Amino acid sequence: MFIRSHMLVFCAFLFLTTATYAGETLEISHGPMLGAVSENAAAIWIRTSIPGDVIITLSKVTRPSQQRTKKRKTVAESDNTCILRFDNLKKNTKYRYVVCVGKSKQEGIFITPSPSLKKKGVRMVYGYGYNPSQDKMKPCTSIFMEMASRKPDLVLFLGDFPYTQAGREKEVRDGNKKLRSIAGFRKLTASTPTYGIYDDHDFGPNDCDGTHENADEALAAFKEYWPNPSYALPGNKGIYCSFVVGDVEFFLLDGRYQARKSQKTMLGKVQFDWLCKGLRKSKSRYKVLVSGTQFGRVKADSWGGKHYLGERKKLFTFIFEKRISGVIGISGDVHRSDIYKLPIGGNRFFYDFTPGALARQQRMPPNPMPATMIHSYSERGDNNMFGEIEFHPISDKNVAIVFRSFSAKNGLVYEHELSPDDLGI
Repeated sequence: MFIRSHMLVFCAFLFLTTATYAGETLEISHGPMLGAVSENAAAIWIRTSIPGDVIITLSKVTRPSQQRTKKRKTVAESDNTCILRFDNLKKNTKYRYVVCVGKSKQEGIFITPSPSLKKKGVRMVYGYGYNPSQDKMKPCTSIFMEMASRKPDLVLFLGDFPYTQAGREKEVRDGNKKLRSIAGFRKLTASTPTYGIYDDHDFGPNDCDGTHENADEALAAFKEYWPNPSYALPGNKGIYCSFVVGDVEFFLLDGRYQARKSQKTMLGKVQFDWLCKGLRKSKSRYKVLVSGTQFGRVKADSWGGKHYLGERKKLFTFIFEKRISGVIGISGDVHRSDIYKLPIGGNRFFYDFTPGALARQQRMPPNPMPATMIHSYSERGDNNMFGEIEFHPISDKNVAIVFRSFSAKNGLVYEHELSPDDLGI
């Protein structure tokens, strides 16, 4: 009787599952997205229309017959997404990958980095804040096409991407699917290493910290949709990690999951110690702190606000006292293009670069501007913007980095250079 009842339950489940997908075609619904590319590894993200097999073949462009194949089955429990990771790759090598799902096929090409990037420099583009209802791009165009035109070495998305009301699993999943269906997104991310973090609106309610009720749902859904190199440390939940491209080390920060306003911490002790240790050990010329919120803005959930100002001071003091050079920040949240120049001790400064939002009505600059702000740009109707930073090699004795703020409407709207002396390198 026990066995029979369980067989009836299984058969009922099988019938409902079959009925759910009856008449639907197994194919690639979103992606591929390329991520976590290093000298010897790469990750590829894909989503299928219904649960089914994903087959990815990878080969050197110069030797297409020498293929490596990975196979994975997507399941409804992870919203039909999966991430396949390849290791033991060769540095400075061009690879082609082909994703096959049912009768559908997509492909991409990438080059694994090598030490030679230290001599060539690195170009990254980045953005945040995409609200489809405020997108002013013409049909069949997108801000993602504009970003791709810069031919970057990597792409970073800094949160509020997508917008949700409360960070529930379904909201995060549905928002990501809409974003990844926009013209140009696949072309940008299929062959350019892409990384992401969340901020408040794609993690939970406005200005939230990690105490909100859907925090675990938001974290789990984020990890389904982003092929980052890793996610936090064992026993300490979050999305923080670091990776190196050329002579630049990027530290992706999680300013939400471990954040506790009541305890005056944005990162939590484990993540804060991890960051300090990573900065001190880094051998890269440039160290980039990737934050959802600005380092200079005085706002409740920002680094300069009343809850987290003490932690910012502690971080800046560490950077100054340990003589760590080449540290800058990039951030989002505010819906305009800003640059902060924040004193950290002696004659040293920390620069934070925020581009305008990808698709939002931009917020007007503060009037008057605070003494720590050296640039702020916004224009009504200029709703689609992104940022770029070009990291120059050590051979350039005059320029270390160049920040550029672009808009689809007005092109290059601002450019700012920092010298090696500005960054203490």
